[in-house]
Amino acid sequence: MLEAVVLGIFLGILTGLTPGIHSNTSAMLILSTASLLSKYFSREELAIVIFVNAIVHTFLDVIPTVFFGVPDEDTAVGVLPMHELVLDGKGISACINSAFSSLGGFLLSIPIFAIYLSSELDLNSVVPIVLIAVSAYLIASEREFLESRLKKSLQALTVFLLSGVLGIFCFGNPSLLLPLLTGLFASPILLTSMFSNGEIRKQDVSFHNPSLKDIVSGVLAGSFVSLFPSVSSGVATLLSSNHLRDNQRIVSAISSANTSNAILCFAIFFSSGKVRSGAVSAFKELFPSLSPLKLVYVGLIASLIATLLTIAFAVAFGKFAEKVKPSKLSSIVFTFNTVVVYVLTQGLGLMVFAIATLIGFLAVALRVRRVNCMGSLMVPTILVYLL
Repeated sequence: MLEAVVLGIFLGILTGLTPGIHSNTSAMLILSTASLLSKYFSREELAIVIFVNAIVHTFLDVIPTVFFGVPDEDTAVGVLPMHELVLDGKGISACINSAFSSLGGFLLSIPIFAIYLSSELDLNSVVPIVLIAVSAYLIASEREFLESRLKKSLQALTVFLLSGVLGIFCFGNPSLLLPLLTGLFASPILLTSMFSNGEIRKQDVSFHNPSLKDIVSGVLAGSFVSLFPSVSSGVATLLSSNHLRDNQRIVSAISSANTSNAILCFAIFFSSGKVRSGAVSAFKELFPSLSPLKLVYVGLIASLIATLLTIAFAVAFGKFAEKVKPSKLSSIVFTFNTVVVYVLTQGLGLMVFAIATLIGFLAVALRVRRVNCMGSLMVPTILVYLL
């Protein structure tokens, strides 16, 4: 089992630090090569690899989010709070804050994990109502200084519906999720950075004590999101941090929400057999009878190690980022993502990637949150449940 945990941590590092690559991708890769890997690992061990990868990924993926795609100060108003922290020289601090918040999110999710296991969770009848309510909140909560809330909500609705139409086109073809989500969420920031003259200032190594209140807020949002299909952790971050204005507090809420959602998706599977993520889907095919208690124990070990790894990599990336021009780094990452999309999905995927990038750019141009692009998953799911 030790070898499986080590491999899962290694994959978590790989997927977490590589922009555009998610733990769901590696989970599906493990599933597709299970017959070959069975020479070295049992099916139970491969299931553990997938679980550990999913947890560790939520710790380390903050690093490329913080240090890749940083714009110049003239465009800072439109970027994520994490990027604003980098511009203030607090990128490493944000990553350390995120690491401890994710660890807190995992620990606080254990009691909820136990509650889920003892409950029969079948919420299919209310899924469309919840999704519509979340969508309405997502759109209505847009606001911008000197612009009317109605105008900003209409702009958010436009982005939501356009991404929804593209999501309908991609629905039923899992291979198109990579170009869809990469185009909507990763490309706009990378392209913005490619054509900017921003410089990354010296990053201070400091510790920001995360607020328990913000971690709890993230855990509650993550647990809510895990109950419903297509309501991603991106929506959980909105629900947990929309009321916050301090960037470090937003980082705490986002990080705990992501980690909480990752572990509780497995709890939902054990409780009801429902699949809420690609990692759980692959896990189900390999070893669905794995003991939940054993999984939590392994996850706790992985989380402690991931906390230390995140701090170490954050310091290394922070020092490296000070010496590299963001535009060049973003150009390399964008080219890498484009090549991966073409190799894995060919011409159709490249077309989806291009359209998704345009929609993502529209969100940036209109200065609405790119989480509205989650309409790409929410609109098709609402239609499935209503029709």
